[in-house]
Amino acid sequence: MKRAAVALALLATAACATAGHEQPTGAVTVTDAQDAAETGAMTDAAGLPEATVADLGPKADSEPPDSSRAVAADTAQDAGLVVDGVSQPDAAPQADAPPAADAPTSPDAQPDTGADVAMVTCAVPGQGTGTCQAVTLCTGLATPGFCPGPKEIQCCIAKAVAQKCDPLAKPQPNAVLGAAPAGLGNCPAGMAQLSQGLAKPFCIDRWEAALEVETATGWQAHSPYWNPATAKTRAVSRPSQVPQGYISGKQADAACKAAGKRLCSDAEWLRACKGPGGTTYPYGAAVKPKLCNDSRAVHPAVEYFGTSASWIWSQLGHPCINQLPDSLATTGTYAGCVSAEGLFDLMGNLHEWTADPAGTFRGGFYVDTKLNGPGCLYATTAHDMGHWDYSTGFRCCADAP
Repeated sequence: MKRAAVALALLATAACATAGHEQPTGAVTVTDAQDAAETGAMTDAAGLPEATVADLGPKADSEPPDSSRAVAADTAQDAGLVVDGVSQPDAAPQADAPPAADAPTSPDAQPDTGADVAMVTCAVPGQGTGTCQAVTLCTGLATPGFCPGPKEIQCCIAKAVAQKCDPLAKPQPNAVLGAAPAGLGNCPAGMAQLSQGLAKPFCIDRWEAALEVETATGWQAHSPYWNPATAKTRAVSRPSQVPQGYISGKQADAACKAAGKRLCSDAEWLRACKGPGGTTYPYGAAVKPKLCNDSRAVHPAVEYFGTSASWIWSQLGHPCINQLPDSLATTGTYAGCVSAEGLFDLMGNLHEWTADPAGTFRGGFYVDTKLNGPGCLYATTAHDMGHWDYSTGFRCCADAP
């Protein structure tokens, strides 16, 4: 009985150290935790150094958010008590556990194989999530120090997941893509015209936008995992691209204007998402989980850094967060996440900035599409237009020809 109690205690410790693996119904997976912990992070992203990892996190806002729920959540998050709506200790990954004090004393007692803690979910910073397994059974990458029990029990991550991200690299996954497809309804390339039931038709990007940056030799793809800082950029909308996260509302507005477009108004964005039928979800009236990139079991910051300690919420600008497996998807990957008018990913994947000067992004993202309203009604208003983090993206609108 005493050994069972020790094992249960170790299991509980492991569960806390890898917060977010199982969530209660209705649990918030990111935005309140984000809105609270990094309340209004980054009034101006222009000064982000591009050479040091330590400075990759968001900067503090000059003013508090305009949301009472964010203030309430902030107290709990700062204390390290809440991650994604779930109470947490301020814990780092567990080191190899020492031998149990009540080791077997009889000749017939069996050695501790760790079977009582095997298959516990674990996370290794920069590599992903896995399960606690005996090293001899692991067919992927086994890493010690992240599981309770004997040293033979290690965090086993599948080979396809066990990959490291270089935080100083600037991957260019969009550099090989061609031009945006022709627009629909005489709209600019990559856009579609919405007119049904509207007194004033307008054009909107069919896919979430990526960036191109102006160089001495012309426009070139910008890494979608890095904030553009002061570079001159323009927006481009096309399928199969990695959309731009890590962008502020001000930068998104400038990129749209450089492309001859503008940020969508809230009314335009809502009409595009709800469609001519006014449905709650872009694909219809009833929610269909995972039809869009709309949820994730583990908060990506918790997974990447391997802890739920409060310091990780100041690092939400880290470029490796959106490079984790099962995180940000390329545009159009979720083929069912499309509106009746051919617009993709309006729900989930990335938050999308609108033209609201006070600061609003809509639609939720790949961890949460429920907390601030269901589907198309999801709206975050806790940050000004200078804020950015890994979850913030955009698409553009334009007047119809």
